[in-house]
Amino acid sequence: MGRSSTAGLVCLAFVLVFTATAAASTPIISYTIDGTPGTNGWYRGSTHGDNVILHWSTPDAIKAPTCLTAIMIPGPTAGTKETCTATNASGTATAILVVKIDATPPTALSPKFSRKPDYHGWYNHPVTIRWSGHDATSGIAGCSSVTYHGPDSGAATATGTCTDKAGNSATAPVHLAYDATPPVLGNVTEQSTAASDVLGWTSSSTSDRVVIRRKIRAHKASTTVFDGVADTFADKTIRPGNEYLYSVHSVDQAGNPSSVASIAGPPKILTLHKTSYVVHAAANPILRWGRVRGATYYNVQLFRGSKRIFSAWPAMHQTGIPASWTWSGHRFRLTPGQYRWYVWAGLGARKLARYRLAGSERFVVPR
Repeated sequence: MGRSSTAGLVCLAFVLVFTATAAASTPIISYTIDGTPGTNGWYRGSTHGDNVILHWSTPDAIKAPTCLTAIMIPGPTAGTKETCTATNASGTATAILVVKIDATPPTALSPKFSRKPDYHGWYNHPVTIRWSGHDATSGIAGCSSVTYHGPDSGAATATGTCTDKAGNSATAPVHLAYDATPPVLGNVTEQSTAASDVLGWTSSSTSDRVVIRRKIRAHKASTTVFDGVADTFADKTIRPGNEYLYSVHSVDQAGNPSSVASIAGPPKILTLHKTSYVVHAAANPILRWGRVRGATYYNVQLFRGSKRIFSAWPAMHQTGIPASWTWSGHRFRLTPGQYRWYVWAGLGARKLARYRLAGSERFVVPR
């Protein structure tokens, strides 16, 4: 530790009192301290631990009974008063010095977060942390605050500092779970079957929770049909003839949502019930209608524009449209465009050709 010097040291209470008996100068009193200067008039100990050594200097004194060669001042202390009185032929002078020592850093550092975790113990956007502490001798001058904004980690660390009025500092870490990066959801697929709409997807983590909402096309209201951890979902609550729109997004362990992917669930089974929209059909759709009392068979006809391209005579109340077929010597398949289908109920033997129209409806094969 170095020696601090004397007459110009404003951080210590130093008072010089003298009594003159003549025009000449009274004794000169100065001092040095073996110690580490701190801030705000404090010392932070020395090579002697918490203690400092005071040296008075009275070079022109005849006597200086209170000014020992070296005085050890024990610390910590909020203020120890030392006095030096010296006399020469011109009079007597007295110096009063108050020494403050604090070599102990602040203790009990405590972090306080500006808010609670955002989601299940995780923070998913910047959070401010402020530290507080305690110092028994000089008191706390101030503590730091940190706004943590990354990197992402389940065991992230932020470090804060408290400093006392003597200039001693202490640091303390705090750990937090932080993730501000949204997951990535992609490769969303849909396959329509007669029993369900099957959705598949990939997400950036197998632990991401996936949320699927569904609504009927042209309707505003939607409902959640799946909320869980998986990479496929079969929606078995669909109704024949309805076209559904699905919105899919994932949520990671910190509550960050991915962007929303939308995909249509065209019906595999087309019905004759009326909708406020023209249904987009799935590949190789099945045409289904309600049973007609007294019908022994049905005739189904499919038109594209004004041209009939398909006809069938099923005994049941449904028929499938194949991937391709031949009609009137031409090969057909369902290409993008709008179609209308008709169903007639056959009453009695087929040779009687007694028909009653059961209904008709349109559908679209999308591009």
